Amino acid sequence: MKKDVPSVISFGESMIRFSTKNFERIEQAHELEMRVAGAESNFAIAFARLGGRAAWISKITNNPLGRFIANKIREHGVDVSHVIWTNDYRVGLYFIEFGKKPRPTQVIYDRKNSAIANIDPNEVDWEILKDYDTFHTTGITVALSENCKKAVEIGISKAKEFGTRVSFDVNYRSKLWSPEEAFKALDPILKNVDILLVTKDDARNVLKVDGTYEEMIHTLAERYNAEVTVLTLGSEGAMALKDDRIYKAEPYELEVVDRIGAGDAFDAGFVYEYLRSGDIQKALELGIAMAAYAHTIPGDIMFVTKDELELVITQKAHAHDVLR
Repeated sequence: MKKDVPSVISFGESMIRFSTKNFERIEQAHELEMRVAGAESNFAIAFARLGGRAAWISKITNNPLGRFIANKIREHGVDVSHVIWTNDYRVGLYFIEFGKKPRPTQVIYDRKNSAIANIDPNEVDWEILKDYDTFHTTGITVALSENCKKAVEIGISKAKEFGTRVSFDVNYRSKLWSPEEAFKALDPILKNVDILLVTKDDARNVLKVDGTYEEMIHTLAERYNAEVTVLTLGSEGAMALKDDRIYKAEPYELEVVDRIGAGDAFDAGFVYEYLRSGDIQKALELGIAMAAYAHTIPGDIMFVTKDELELVITQKAHAHDVLR
């Protein structure tokens, strides 16, 4: 499995993100900050910044907003040449106002009838999956439309045909569908996944798995039979299961600047190192470091280098050894 330059191709929607400044409410704001955001493009960018080869597939409206999205993703070394351009439909938007306890952070989606929701699954050149180690997507893409769901299913089927691994994050979004709708759509899809990534909350609320974390991850592994199953535990770290062995990684102490995109960063770190070395413990440690760093950076996109991450991982290990 060891590869010097692992590669991934991800599939999903990217939107324009507008956020308030200084914890303002949207109603009182005079200006909004404009950024690019999307789970699968966040993943591809983070993967590329680690030194991997990454591409991103989507369907985007050919207007200034669409070009803004593609250009920003390309800036980080992600190949966007497989994007499908259209003069129809629209670019999805979302708005975020950051809260401080007891006021929660709130997200407002404005993405209905976006270009990717209207994708024809057959207009994607799925043959390109032959050129990558892994095909990555998430439950968000499945939730966008029946067309997107079919595209994900075809993409996974083609990946299997070509011997390309499938990496999948359940990534449940309550604003897009109910837990029951999500389970009905995702349960058959997850049985064809090689790298299964799921949060403890999604495992419980969507996949209806309960018990201790160890029991939950064993249940997921038995139900879906993925090559490796990863359960992220928020402030408690993360764990992975492969060949009936459980691996664990402890979290970092951190101060939150912007938590959006941290899960995508974890996924990229884990998948990158797993493809590169096959070492699950190292993959978990890199994923946890990526997620921690993502919490400290405004916006969804990871502005980080591999050297910075290796430094914090080394410091964490050293501190742990001293405490022992």
